[in-house]
Amino acid sequence: MSDQITLLQLFRQLEYDLKLKLVAGAAGLDQKIVAVAEVNRPGLALYGDFDSFANDRIQVMGAGEIQRAFKMTQDERREIFHKMISYQVPCFVVTRGLDIPEELIDECNNSQTPVFSSILSTPAFVGRLVPRLEDEFGPSTVVHGDFIEAFGVGVLIMGESGVGKSECALDLIRRGHRLIADDAVLLKCVTGHRILGSSPYSFGHYMEVRGVGIIDVSTLFGITAVRSKKSVDMVVTLEQWDEDKSYNRSGLEEEFYEIFEEKLPHVTIPIQPGRSTSIIVEVAAMNHRARKMGHHSAEELNKAIIRHMKAEAMGRDLSCSELDD
Repeated sequence: MSDQITLLQLFRQLEYDLKLKLVAGAAGLDQKIVAVAEVNRPGLALYGDFDSFANDRIQVMGAGEIQRAFKMTQDERREIFHKMISYQVPCFVVTRGLDIPEELIDECNNSQTPVFSSILSTPAFVGRLVPRLEDEFGPSTVVHGDFIEAFGVGVLIMGESGVGKSECALDLIRRGHRLIADDAVLLKCVTGHRILGSSPYSFGHYMEVRGVGIIDVSTLFGITAVRSKKSVDMVVTLEQWDEDKSYNRSGLEEEFYEIFEEKLPHVTIPIQPGRSTSIIVEVAAMNHRARKMGHHSAEELNKAIIRHMKAEAMGRDLSCSELDD
């Protein structure tokens, strides 16, 4: 879990998306940090009220704040900006391409506090920035498993060591699907109630294949066989066949796997000689896509059977009535 990011890193990541332009305080880019996934509109601070001043957040100044600032005298502006900066704010961002008071630029250059300008409107700027900060600071964990994209569905394959997760993933790659992570999967809770999965390592897509050793998936299968990250759409657990266990055969009862309090669709696949695990995972992924599109095969079949039984029952009742007549 990342608990902070430097302004230099943030600027490099978001310069294009947020239409950012550095105006002052360049010396503080690699010193100032952001550790909160929220922003502050310092309207009250511009009136001298610092009781609830959220100084640990990025200070976003839109039309209201700039208009207030220009209604002050030069000395008043210099004093209020000096006081705001004394609270060790990360940076200032002035939206809508508005004119930035010279007093703010001077004070920020002296204190090495970055000032940015953006042509975006304030709501648009905040709407783009906050989700990116939430993604950066979201809780994360590493789990033992394989992560594959099959038919556009992010499938997290889990199970005990030696059950065949990597072999199943390898077969799926050979069948045209994409590897995201093998053996260890970094899961991060991001904005929009999504779980994002990726490899915890940054040096390529490698797999351990028992009897063969380490292979480079992108070299053997091509760059289109790998992907850096993907949202986790469903979880598949592989386990050895247990004759005493009752497995889901109809699909009417949905199972869920909870990660960071998010409930993800869950399928348990029993491993048995002669069963093609990769094909079953493919079918599970396709079935998940169908459900998202409103097609629930088990429920549709169940309703069809009930309609058929009702029709037969009505036919029998009608025949009995005719006989009575």
